[in-house]
Amino acid sequence: MGKSDSNSVSVIHKRWSYTRVNPSSYKISYLVSLLGGAVVIILTCTSIFKVDTPILVLHLSLGLAAMTGSLFLDFYALRGTSLNNITKVFHVSAFSNLLWALTIFLGIISHTIFSKTTIPSSYVIEGMLLAVGMRIGIFVSVFGTGIARAIFCAFIQPLFFFLAFAPTAFYVSIISIITGIIYGSIFIILALAWARLADKAGRPDVKSTFNVLRAFLAAWTENSSERMEEIAEARANKEKVTTYIAKFRLINAQVSLILPDLHPGPFNPIGGSNLPYLLYSEFSRNAIILHSVSNHSRNLPSKSEVYNYIRTLSQATVSQRCETSTVPFQTRIGRSTATGIILGDTAIVILSMAPVGMEDVPESIRIALENYSSHLGLKHILVVDSHNAMGEDLKKSDFEALLSAGKNCLKELINAPQYEFKVGFANMDDISCNPTRLKEEVGQSGLATIVFEVNGNQYVIGWADSNNMHNNLRDNVITKLARNGIQTLELCTSDTHSTSGKRTRQGYYALGNISRHEEIAEIYLQLSKKSIEKATSARFELASSVSVIKVMGKQQFDDYALALNKSMNITKIFLAITSAAFVTMLIFS
Repeated sequence: MGKSDSNSVSVIHKRWSYTRVNPSSYKISYLVSLLGGAVVIILTCTSIFKVDTPILVLHLSLGLAAMTGSLFLDFYALRGTSLNNITKVFHVSAFSNLLWALTIFLGIISHTIFSKTTIPSSYVIEGMLLAVGMRIGIFVSVFGTGIARAIFCAFIQPLFFFLAFAPTAFYVSIISIITGIIYGSIFIILALAWARLADKAGRPDVKSTFNVLRAFLAAWTENSSERMEEIAEARANKEKVTTYIAKFRLINAQVSLILPDLHPGPFNPIGGSNLPYLLYSEFSRNAIILHSVSNHSRNLPSKSEVYNYIRTLSQATVSQRCETSTVPFQTRIGRSTATGIILGDTAIVILSMAPVGMEDVPESIRIALENYSSHLGLKHILVVDSHNAMGEDLKKSDFEALLSAGKNCLKELINAPQYEFKVGFANMDDISCNPTRLKEEVGQSGLATIVFEVNGNQYVIGWADSNNMHNNLRDNVITKLARNGIQTLELCTSDTHSTSGKRTRQGYYALGNISRHEEIAEIYLQLSKKSIEKATSARFELASSVSVIKVMGKQQFDDYALALNKSMNITKIFLAITSAAFVTMLIFS
């Protein structure tokens, strides 16, 4: 992954994390909304207007009933907008009521600290209009309403709620009402200005930041991919993409290692997020879909482009056939591991930084290893990113160590003798253990193993259709299998993005984040035993396919990241101004 591309994706991911700041269900939102509303009523009636308990109970009942009914008025008034559903309406109500309650609470404290003589009833109006301003911002940015409609909808619940609970004495304090409206109007003006400027932040490359935000939220929360795919595909560009298919022809079957020069993404359910499983199915579930040295710029933007790509694989041509292989070799330099095998004139090298982990392997390492293998006389090299531990971009020392490990591995293998070999493959269909808990962590392909038997010894490679692994899982699995007499070369993942959409910092569960490592290791043990049992003599074929397809490209992510950064900076400025206005209001109103 190039530095710029890595930074852009990191920025987008960082901004995505803010979308997790909401209650996990509409029931929790409704309870929070009731709690906030109750605090507003209780503070207004007891601390400001000193009403009796029976009157408080009456206003509390009327207010909460009006608030509940107005939720459905909100939902009706927002009909036809892009993300209107009752859950989001409840979320908005929860935040606005809490903001309103906080304003009154702090206003009463300010009234006490500064020994004000007037009744602090203006804080009720100011809190209401602050909530209205926040609702305007959300309705414009998330729901996609026009400004006029946003203003109308933003007043519905707060106004109905206020009219239902406000004591009669409230309407006597005309000065407080006027003061509250003046200060409160500042928040509405700020919300309108923010909505205008934040939406234009990405121009000219991104015409509407909010359109992208809404398309993203529709995909992320509603499982509706059409708008995001339309935006992504419109900005995608055609490129030549090479896919290597390492075929092992057995007596009664064929097992394939697929290495597409594509990245599984961007996120579920957009584009090629589920590409590993689609390829797995295309190759009759007798395949391992490896992670190539590619980054998010190689994401397929839409499902239609995914199917276009898969259709081109039928035109793959065979460039090599052989029946011999070297004994696999593994070398470690510093924190970097390279595992390799040569079949005929084709090398397969798997790179790993586990248990430290890393982001996607940089393309420059693949290019350097391709040049080095050509210098050694090899015709082909498949460089695989094991993607089996989570970490940051490679430091210079790690970069150099990983490249050196790859070169040393090839240097050791190039003159090694080659032998006839056997191959065995097993997937989740071959064993009885199939825990449902793994469904949170792995895609539809599940787990699998492939075994190479060379010169009388067996070497297992484990695979998971998952988005990375817990950093210690690889070593725990290898240790478990070693105790049972099985030598494991490496564990790899497909980096599927079909499991994204979780309420975690990463947006997904890596394999081993939820399930016990011992349980996963036991599955790999069963799969390894089964693949060893099924191993038969094999012939190797290397096929390749060149596809001309649309990929999202680096520029698209750079533009989104820039738009989000500018929009966030504008938001920070407006939050600072709003906070200053809020403090001024507490002191002087």
